[in-house]
Amino acid sequence: MSTSAPPALPADERALILLGVGASAGGLEAFQALLGALRSTDDFALILVQHLDPEHESLLPELLAKRTRLPVHSITDGMLVEAGNIYLIPPAYGLNIEGRRLRLEAFETPRGLRRPIDGFFEALGREHGANAAGVILSGTGSDGSYGVRAIKEAGGLVFAQDPKDAKYDGMPRAAIATGAVDMVLPATEMISVLRDFHDRAMGITPAIESDAEFIEKVVRNVRYRTGHDFSGYKSGTLLRRIALRMSVLGLTQPGDYLRALVQNGAESEKLFHDLLINVTSFFRDPRAFEALRQQAIPLLLEGKSRNDEIRVWVPGCSTGQEAYTVAMIIADEMDRMDLKLQLSVFGTDIDEEALAAARRGHYPNSIANEVPHEFLDRYFIPTRNGFEVRADLRDMVRFSSQSLIKDPPFSKLDLITCRNLLIYFNHDLQDLAHRVFHYALRPGGYLLLGPSETARTEGELFVEVAQEHRLYRRNTARAKSLDLPRSFRPLGNLNETPTPEREADAVFGLPAPVAEAMIARHIPPFLILNAHDEVIRVGPGADRYVKLAAGTTSLGVRGLILPVLEPALKRLLTGVALGKGQFRQTRVDDLSDELPVGLMLGAEALSNGTRLVTFAVPPTPADAETRIVLDETYVSQLEDELEDARRMVRTTVEELETSNEELKSSNEEMMSMNEELQSANEELSTTNEELQTKLSELAEANTDLANFMESTQIATVFLDRDLRLRNFTPEAMSWFSFVDQDRGRPITDIGARVDMAAIAAASRRVAQDGAPEELNMVTGDGTAEVIVRLAPYRSEAAGLGGVTFSLFDVTAVTRYARAAETASAEAKANADEIEELYLSSPGAMGMVDRGYRFLRANPKLAQIGGIDSYEIIGRSISEVWPELSATVIAAIRKVFETGQPVMRTVLRGGSGGEPEAQKVWEVDWYPLHRNGAVRAVGFNVTEVTRLLELQADLRRIMRELQHRVKNMLSNVIALVNRARREEGDPQVVLDTLAQRIRALANTHNLLTAENWASTSLRDILGLELINVYGASRVALRGPEMRLNARATLSLGMVVHELATNASKYGAFSRPDGKVAVRWSRVDDGEGEQFVLRWEESGGPEVSPPQREGFGTRLMQSMVEGTLEGMIEPHWEPAGLRLVVSLPWNAATEVDYDSDLDPLRHADPLP
Repeated sequence: MSTSAPPALPADERALILLGVGASAGGLEAFQALLGALRSTDDFALILVQHLDPEHESLLPELLAKRTRLPVHSITDGMLVEAGNIYLIPPAYGLNIEGRRLRLEAFETPRGLRRPIDGFFEALGREHGANAAGVILSGTGSDGSYGVRAIKEAGGLVFAQDPKDAKYDGMPRAAIATGAVDMVLPATEMISVLRDFHDRAMGITPAIESDAEFIEKVVRNVRYRTGHDFSGYKSGTLLRRIALRMSVLGLTQPGDYLRALVQNGAESEKLFHDLLINVTSFFRDPRAFEALRQQAIPLLLEGKSRNDEIRVWVPGCSTGQEAYTVAMIIADEMDRMDLKLQLSVFGTDIDEEALAAARRGHYPNSIANEVPHEFLDRYFIPTRNGFEVRADLRDMVRFSSQSLIKDPPFSKLDLITCRNLLIYFNHDLQDLAHRVFHYALRPGGYLLLGPSETARTEGELFVEVAQEHRLYRRNTARAKSLDLPRSFRPLGNLNETPTPEREADAVFGLPAPVAEAMIARHIPPFLILNAHDEVIRVGPGADRYVKLAAGTTSLGVRGLILPVLEPALKRLLTGVALGKGQFRQTRVDDLSDELPVGLMLGAEALSNGTRLVTFAVPPTPADAETRIVLDETYVSQLEDELEDARRMVRTTVEELETSNEELKSSNEEMMSMNEELQSANEELSTTNEELQTKLSELAEANTDLANFMESTQIATVFLDRDLRLRNFTPEAMSWFSFVDQDRGRPITDIGARVDMAAIAAASRRVAQDGAPEELNMVTGDGTAEVIVRLAPYRSEAAGLGGVTFSLFDVTAVTRYARAAETASAEAKANADEIEELYLSSPGAMGMVDRGYRFLRANPKLAQIGGIDSYEIIGRSISEVWPELSATVIAAIRKVFETGQPVMRTVLRGGSGGEPEAQKVWEVDWYPLHRNGAVRAVGFNVTEVTRLLELQADLRRIMRELQHRVKNMLSNVIALVNRARREEGDPQVVLDTLAQRIRALANTHNLLTAENWASTSLRDILGLELINVYGASRVALRGPEMRLNARATLSLGMVVHELATNASKYGAFSRPDGKVAVRWSRVDDGEGEQFVLRWEESGGPEVSPPQREGFGTRLMQSMVEGTLEGMIEPHWEPAGLRLVVSLPWNAATEVDYDSDLDPLRHADPLP
């Protein structure tokens, strides 16, 4: 029974299923079959435990890793278990688990007694409860048979490999014999069944938890089929066991399982056995039994006299371990106290199979880990497959089928041990059990319960003795009363004779008193047995042949009859069973005086399965009074002979006992040696299996290597440390003069087409240094170029074991490589030229992908974007040209869609580098194809801003030229017209006209030299004055000043007229005459003015003219009309003083005619 309810796991661990797998001899093959069914999506972890040789490293991780895709780990202490992983126990360690941490533990027991599978399975069940599963695979012995019961008890699932499928069936059969195995399957099917089982189980429990009617019907069916009522069981226990059975059957709906129960009676039996949970062991919870030994048993034995009986009841005894444990403890304490008492331990259970195992008293080798050594030697006999309870211990313990709930209890008991049974009962049923225990115990009797149970009840039926160990004493203050259920009918003493009121006409229809008298006088003593060989009736006089005590219920005859009669009775009952019930009889002689001389023991079968056992004594003649007179000397002689015979018998018996003890000791030593040899044999079998698998793999590898060497087209040679030939591939024979007999010869002794000396020298270096080398050489006839690659030959055992080298004919490859190098160099040069052209091109070039991101961009394009060329790669159009992105993306999309170029797209706007500048570009877009599809779009960008400006300038210049020529012609025509009206010598008029036209032309030349933008006033004065009259006669003073075209033409004509008049009438008419010209910028309060002063000196005295001449009118027209200024002449005796005043802007501001504006017809810039 379980020591406690399965532990609650943390939320993150509940979904993880831990599958413990145990195996021994033949386990490798079974492991491989099991792992072959795993999927990478399985959410459970496998922990493999096998008997391994502690002195050799295991090959299991390497071998199993080849059979599964899941990670395979050799366990280290503290390793965390995770889903989808496989963990293998290392040699020389036991395995424990704490939560999800694996713990390695050094073995404390000798090799023959180690049980690593049992130990791990017990921990697995304790730690993970229903989330644990156990698998027993091939192996000898019984390791795992105890552990599977621990997993079963905790609510987990247990598998065993089908013995027919296992290479060694010992371990699977031992596990199956425990009754704890849920399924027996081939190893290849276990994983899929486990996977399906847990998938179904997740949906079963919620479906049945809320269906109380379903649970009630299941319990009713089990009661009808088996006679046992489980309605008082805890609901959690019922739910887990029913869900387990439904999952095993592949059912998910409650209704389907009810139909299975009704239609198949065997299913009720299986559920019945699952509910029993027959899990027990010797000395389970040793501290509790030690408390019982120290605090209860000595008090039980006090006051007992010789031949008194100690009565103990172990309800729910299962397979008997606890009953035998209590018997051993009490018997040992009686020996210590030197008490000769009768010990009767009654073990009861409702599981007939478990009781049969208890009566057999045969247990596996694993109990050596449970039973103290001194008890194991004293009370057990080693056998081939375990240990057998000795007869003296078996005589103390009697087993019978009895229900704690419905059958009558024992009485006058000294001790009850009921451990780990009540935890499965609900509160009401526990209360009933407490009252039954109180009723059955004598005053002062003791009760021992399991660690998760208590005897605290209303009314305080028991007093605590050791609460920690659940040891109680019957409370004598409470009245001994018990309201028994209807099914209870307390049994009387076996010696009690039925009363006349209950039994009439017992024989031949006679009244009961008559029948009793006839039986007592005329029928020999007898016993009546039921079908289970239990005594149900004791005839008069038969109590001489049995040992009975008050309160005994129906018990086995073999435990009650005198020991001297037991062998004969056993033979008789067997003979009756084989002889179809016929009467059989045998004579029993006993040297002691315990039996009558010539006792005849008989047996025969009666109706209803009962049997009759009779005890008959041969009659003696009542009337014979013969006296025998013996010679005293003869009698004395006979007595001496008898004494000698007795002495010889005692000597013989002593010698026999000594020999028996020696044989016993030898047998124990042999058994111990046998266990160690068996353990070693299992480990060697495992190691042998691993080695056979490894040898098989090596054979396959050698076959692969041989096929590879035969089929490879590479010439490879293998040398040993001394450069002797070890092996070679067939292709090597085309380079060397090899034959099969050359193996073992020095490589230098073998002819070759290549430089063997160079290869030998390189081989020595490689063999010594362990560093690969490569040689390039040409064959002796110069027809082939060869590469020889040398590498060290390494082995795991010896390290550097020689050299291997391969030869590669690279003649064609070299030729192609040279051609490829040439082509590559040319291609690289072309690519470099193209790249240089691309990078240095004055035009902007780029490439974008289908995501409108830049793949390439030359520096010129990056300059437009205002960033470095390496930064533009990977950026999108909208990031680089946000204002132009719509137009650009539309053009690129059209190229991608049509596969045709788009030419001369005009873009206007600001660039990233100069966002304020308005510029114009012209772009050509073209597709770049790869594998028939447009992979990218390339483009060329040409800035046409300056071109448009030049075009506009050209148009402006043409218009201005046209205008200027027109104006020039108009000026010339005006000069001509005025000259024509002028009086005087026509020749003089013509000369004057020519000079004026020449002065106008000179001024035009100055403007033309300055692009008709502006001219220097000093240049104009120098042209008209200094160039004509010399620098000594002209003084110029004023700041550097630029005149616009209109002012240049007008002031040029004014200066020309003044110089002409000065040469005729003024300062220049005399050799010493001079002219001073001064100019300045003046602000008179009404605006800035340009003022030019003309001063003559050294000339003749001048006076105002009588009338205005052509020159005067021309100057007035130029200054006042054209330039909106004023001209003020002053005629002084020293010479002419003339002042020209102009608005500053009229003289200096560039004044374009509206129709000559160069930008007027240009496209607007962004």
